[in-house]
Amino acid sequence: MTGTLRLVVVPNDPIGLYEQSGYDNLGQYFNPTGMFHEVIVLSPLEQGGRQAHGMLIRGVSEREFGRVLGQVRPDVVRAYSGRWPADLACRNRIEGIPVIVSVHDDRQGLMHPSLRYADLVICMSSIVKQQVRKVGVEIGRIRVLPNRVDTTRFHPISDPNILAIVDKQFPPGKHILHVGRRTRQKNLDTLIRALVLLPPEYSCVFVGMGDKLPYVALAEELGVGPRCFWLDTVKNSELPSWYSWCDCFCVPSRFEGFGTVFIEAAACGAPIVTSDIPPMNDYLIPDVSASLVRDYEQPRALAGAIRRVCDDNEYRHRISGGGVRVAQQRFDQRIVDAAEAAIYREALSLPLPSITRRLEITRWKGQEALRFYARQPRKLIARSRLWKQAKSYLNLVRS
Repeated sequence: MTGTLRLVVVPNDPIGLYEQSGYDNLGQYFNPTGMFHEVIVLSPLEQGGRQAHGMLIRGVSEREFGRVLGQVRPDVVRAYSGRWPADLACRNRIEGIPVIVSVHDDRQGLMHPSLRYADLVICMSSIVKQQVRKVGVEIGRIRVLPNRVDTTRFHPISDPNILAIVDKQFPPGKHILHVGRRTRQKNLDTLIRALVLLPPEYSCVFVGMGDKLPYVALAEELGVGPRCFWLDTVKNSELPSWYSWCDCFCVPSRFEGFGTVFIEAAACGAPIVTSDIPPMNDYLIPDVSASLVRDYEQPRALAGAIRRVCDDNEYRHRISGGGVRVAQQRFDQRIVDAAEAAIYREALSLPLPSITRRLEITRWKGQEALRFYARQPRKLIARSRLWKQAKSYLNLVRS
């Protein structure tokens, strides 16, 4: 593998949303170890083109994606999601250019059949791997790669002057930190109900995007509205001080692929309270690196775990230190980046698919193209080169 390597990335969200959420190291995230000399984001969610984070970010319609991909001629295509990015990358795959799809969520409804036609599928955890298998992806094409944390940036902070910057924003007392989207998955409602059972000096800081109104209404109804604080985002560079500041980090997810926030919190020594479900209990050891709650939808059980973490100094220090060790030994960015780069090298050295698989891919691409163009205006269909190509794909397979 010599010369200039080019990577095309198809993210699940607009790059602007990553930026708005506080991510400031996207170049390193999308290009681990810097092995690619050029990274191009192609997405129907983008408008126009711009240079940012060492990448070219270019808006491309779904209809034009295949043509533009053929012009770019990357060495690898990487889709970040088993949904429409996987559909787009696999439906427009070019022979000799490997397609890698990463799946971050364990919900089967977010995994499309197109995953079967990727060369390699990266799963964030064993539970995600199990669900990907159910979609029909062969075990030999699945690689498990956890999220990562830059331990040079995310580490325990003890400087009182830095911690005071966060502390002065909230009233004195015990502070519970929840970082995650405001969705049912992240179980904010049970945490709010648990706050009712905790002493009045306990408060909860919710950091994350999404509709807060239902949760604000619930907190007001239960009489803990003044003890709940709502922030849409915190800069990624500032998060280590927030994790180090809190008395308890609690995201009791109902289901999870294994979010980055757990790893970041662990690396910063935040005492973690979360659900006793995979993949959290794959990586975090009960009472050693986290407090894992089996009845995570029961406010009383959650409140009891939070109070133990906040009131029992010996216990808090034990799981805090255990979390730091887990982050350093299993999720350090250098370790995970090297593993991801190895997956890219593997993809670059893959042989062409067998004739049987190539026919299978060709048939599926033709079916997908016909479905896509069946939704387009007839004038567009009549003049479309890809429409004719789709029909020829099916004729080839039928012959």
